[in-house]
Order: sequence, then C-alpha cells, then structure tokens
Amino acid sequence: MRLLEPYFLYAFLALAIPIIIHLFSFQKHKTVYFSNVAFLKQIRQKKSNITKLQKLLLLLTRLLLISAIILAFSEPYISNNEETIENKKIIGIYIDNSFSMNAENEKGRLIDQAKNHARNVLNAHQERDEFIFISNDLQGKHQRILDYNNCLEAIDQTTIKAPVLNIKSVINRWNALKQNEINAKSELFIISDFQKASFQEEFYNEDKSFTTHLIPISSYPKANISIDTCYLESPNHTLGALEWLNFDASNASNEDLENLTVKLFINGKQKALSTLSIKAHEKTSAKLSFNNHSIGNQEAYLEIIDPIIPFDNKLYFNFNVKASNKVLCIYEEHENKSLFALFKDNIFEYLSYKVGMLDLSKLNQQNLIILNGITRPTSGLINELKLYTENGGNLLIIPSDKIHREAYKSLALKLNIPEYTEFHSRDLKVAKLNTNHAIFKDVFEKQTKDTDLPDVKQYYSLKNTHFNSEEQIMSLNTNEPFISSYINGLGSIYLLCSPLKNKATNLEKHALFVPLLHNMGIQNASEENIYYTLGKTKTIELQNQSNIKQWRIQKEGTVDLLPEVKTIDQKIYINLQELIQEDGFYTLTNKEKNITISFNYNRLESNLMTWETEELEKINTQYVHIKLWKKEGLQLENSLKENRTGSNLWQIFILFSLMLLITESLLLKNWKNKNHIKLD
Repeated sequence: MRLLEPYFLYAFLALAIPIIIHLFSFQKHKTVYFSNVAFLKQIRQKKSNITKLQKLLLLLTRLLLISAIILAFSEPYISNNEETIENKKIIGIYIDNSFSMNAENEKGRLIDQAKNHARNVLNAHQERDEFIFISNDLQGKHQRILDYNNCLEAIDQTTIKAPVLNIKSVINRWNALKQNEINAKSELFIISDFQKASFQEEFYNEDKSFTTHLIPISSYPKANISIDTCYLESPNHTLGALEWLNFDASNASNEDLENLTVKLFINGKQKALSTLSIKAHEKTSAKLSFNNHSIGNQEAYLEIIDPIIPFDNKLYFNFNVKASNKVLCIYEEHENKSLFALFKDNIFEYLSYKVGMLDLSKLNQQNLIILNGITRPTSGLINELKLYTENGGNLLIIPSDKIHREAYKSLALKLNIPEYTEFHSRDLKVAKLNTNHAIFKDVFEKQTKDTDLPDVKQYYSLKNTHFNSEEQIMSLNTNEPFISSYINGLGSIYLLCSPLKNKATNLEKHALFVPLLHNMGIQNASEENIYYTLGKTKTIELQNQSNIKQWRIQKEGTVDLLPEVKTIDQKIYINLQELIQEDGFYTLTNKEKNITISFNYNRLESNLMTWETEELEKINTQYVHIKLWKKEGLQLENSLKENRTGSNLWQIFILFSLMLLITESLLLKNWKNKNHIKLD
C-alpha cells in the first residue's frame, strides 16, 4: 500500500489528545452525602472495574477513528502497475473554447462544464506535476509549463474565442511545449464537444507516443443557418457599374428551409436582398446584383437571420470602387486613333505619350499600359515595366515590324515572357479562340464553327512557348500563338505577335478588337482579398504601398494595435499573429494611407455534426493510447486518480471511520444507561 498524500501522516500526533484526556480527568467531582451508603460500598469496586474497561474501549475506538480519518486523507492506494505516483508527469489540458461551446444543455453552458472538467483533471493530479494549458486563442502566457495554481488560473479565465483549432494543431502545440521534458511521462486531456469539422477521422492516429484522454460534452441538437463565402464576379469595380455578388449558404439542421431572406448592406444601407431555400444538411449557391453609387472603399456585409447561433449570420467584405480605369499608351511614331477612340469611354481615363516624352512616375498609377510599336525599349523603361507588372499592373505589348532583337530579348528576360524571333510574311488566319480565358468573359454566348476570325499577314514567332503561366488567347492555323497571356509577379502581360497595322492584321477593324482591349483595360490581374478569415490569415500582403514600416490596426476607436511589419522584395507584409479576435471592419493605417480590411469568423464551427458517444467508444476500444471518460464531477476526478495510482483505499477508511463513529455512539449510550442507579 502506498499513500498519495503522505504529509497527512503528521496528523497522527493528534492521537495524543484522547490519550491525555483519558489519563487526566478534568471533570470536577462533587461529593453528595447520604444518610445510609452501606449498600453502595458493596458495588463500588465492581462498578469501578467495569468503568475502566468501558473507558479503554472508548479510548481505543476514538484512536482508531482518528487514525482512519487521517489515513483516508492520506489517500492510500494499491498500485496496479510498476509506475509509482512519485514520478513526475507532464499533463496537457485542452479546453475547446470555440463558438460551439457557447451552446447549452440541461446542465448549462458547455464551456462552463468544460472548465469544471478541467478542474477535475487538475485536482486528480499532484501539485508536483507540471501542466500545459491549451485553448483556441493560444495566449502567449500559456505557451509554457505551468504549475498547479497558474494552470487553475488559466482554466478560470477561459472564455469563448473566435479561433478554431483542429486536432492536428492542438497536438502540434502540445508536442512543441513539452519537448523539453522528454523524460517525463506525458498525457493530454481533450475537453470538447468534438465537432467533426475540427476533429477529423484521423485524429486518433496523430501521435501514439502519449496517452490521449477524451472528455466529451454534448449539447442539445441545434439547427444552424450560415453565410459561408462570397465573391464578386468582376474584379474591377467602377462607378455606376452593375455588380453581381455570389454567395454560399448552409443549412445545418434536420429540416428543409424555404424562403430565407438574405440582405446586402453597403456602407450601412440595405442595397439588395435575395430569398433562397436550402435542404437539410446541404449548401446552396445564390447571387444578387447591385450598382456602385459611390467611389472609394465600400464596407459591405451579407446578413441572414438565425437567432440560435448568431456568429455566422453576417459575412463582412469590402471592395474599392474607382472613378475610372487608367490606361496609358506609349508609342514611337504616331498615336493609334483606334486605341484613342476605344478608351474614350467614361469608365476609362486615357493617356498617351511618345516614348521620348514619357513620365515614368505615372506608370504605377495605371491599370493597363500599352507598349505600341516601340522599336527599342530602353533599359530604364524595361526596369519600370518589370516593377509595374510585379506589383499587379497589366501590360499589352504590340511589337513594331522592325524591333531591336537585343532590346526585346532583355525585355523578355525581365518580364519572364518568350522573346520574338523570326518575322514572317504569309497569309494566315486565326483558327482558335480560348473562350475560357478571363479576357473573353461575357463576350460570347456561344462560338460557332463559322465564326469570322481575324486575318494575319505578318507576325513574329516566339522562341519558347512553354511557360508555366502561358495561356493562349488566340492561335493561328499553324498552331502558333497570335495573342497569349503570361503572369509576372502579381500582374498580367498580354503578348501580341503582329504589329497593329493594316498590312500585318485586320485585328484593329475586327469585331473582337473592342471587347478584347476593353477587358484588358478593366481587368485586375491580381484580385485583392475582399475579406480574411480569423485564425487562418496570419499575414496580410500589401500591394503598391510605400515602404513605411509603421502601420496600425484600428477598429472604430476600440482597437488600436501595432503589428509586426516586414518588407521582402519591395512587398509589405503585416504579421497579424492572433491580434484580431473579432469579426468586422478594420483599418490599416500609416502616415500616408488608410486601407480597410474585413475579417470573418471561421465557418468550421457552423457545421454542428459531432462525434457520437458510440463512435468515440469504438475508437477507445481500438486504440490503446486513447481513453474515453464519460463520468463527471467528483466521479471523474476519482476515476482519474484511480487510473493513475491504482486501486484507491480511502473510501474503505471513510467507511471504517463511520463504523467507528457509530460504535463510539453506542458505547457512550450504553455507558450512560448503566450509570443510572435504580432505587426501589
């Protein structure tokens, strides 16, 4: 037999108290005189012997009673394995404090029950043990080994937080924190509602080097409706333009839902609404339209009404509406009248410069730059075009019929595109259109075999067409590219293989010319994120921003944070870590600019499917390193103690103490009755 709390043995000193009371009588005797006491003297000696025996029995009972109580508090046990209780352990306690744990059952909120279970786990171990506390918010103060009191404090301070950790992240965090304690036996306790979205089927196979204890908490079956994702069909947003917003909604309930209302709010005002029906446990897609009535940043959100689980009722996003799309044409000899006429539209702001008169500072302000008929681009222009495209700008290259090969070779190397080679003069025709290319979006309802396509009389071959980012937009009947697109950094480059002259091709007069160039002018090569997800987004990349390292994150005057800022390859990265905890609109700001960003809660919690008890029991029986606990409160605590130490004996000593207490009471009662003298 071993003792879990041997320090209580010092309480055996208390046995001296009843012994002292027995040896020294502190009761004052009062003498009473009777007229005739002769008969009492006859029983005096007999009575004295019986009393001594009774007092000894009473003393022995009390000594045994005190001893049993002391031993019960010492928590004796019989070890059922070779491991002794004296061995130090590293105990990991993970509390799932995600949104789903805010639900209730007949015993109250799940998060409160989880905290109680965590306290039971803590109390089932010894203060000499070391503890690691893990929750979804991953606070820095928890990223270390804790003692008993600090772990208890961490448990008490746990509240519902937005981030969602899957089981793999939990185990990785657990392994990282305990790696310095390689000699200590370790165990991990997971307290959760075990949603299948975050606890994938393979969670029980993650790591078998330690014992994983599962403590499930179940809630009432809940229905949930959520707005999951959304995106704008067009990456380009201009004043007065018609926008289409696509979104997904889910029904996590057992009933089909009909005529649900989804509202769109922009800058605090309702702009559109849609109704939809969703079958049970399914997802549906829908769309709604609206017009851009103001320029600048637009703060928008979709909303659906669901009072039961509200965290996923709103989906925040933002986008920027431009007054116009800026297009710059750089030419060498004569300005192209067709380009001027095409981009005279209200949605464009068109500028043209002769190559020798070009203001390079205007390049980074453009949505599209057209390099039209330049014989020999300078190294300075090439370098500026490289930076421009890498930062998200669009570039259309239209060659001259007399290009300088070395200059264009340098251009090709800088922009990561194929170089022009042999110049051909032969009658050909465009034979194939890639109607799936983004440049032809909404241009064709359908393409027929007899569709009239441009003629080509002069064109350049390309040296190498095997680029990973290459997409052919138009192809000749020789299978050579006529127009193709490439990616350089964040920008797109469109490469035309013929000069824009009548003797080379009739593209300029063809019906495809207008939609082709129009879409190039409004196309955003790199669509900016309209929202981010809490817990997933760790870093935000800023495009086309000045190299200022001092940025702040603010929200309506309630949040003011200083994130870590890094500059890599002239790109700015804002390191968020776990700074943002709530959904909504935030402002990234510095001395020069304010940028609005939107954050939404992770929708993993929207799927309410959980691992049933029967499924967890099956896992428990199949895997030795996994143990399932279905008890609560003191039962859980005592079972955990017994699991660690072996068979606990304190209950036996408590029962023995009760029996001794009853024995003492009977002895006193019997003694009192016999001390009454009857006189007849």
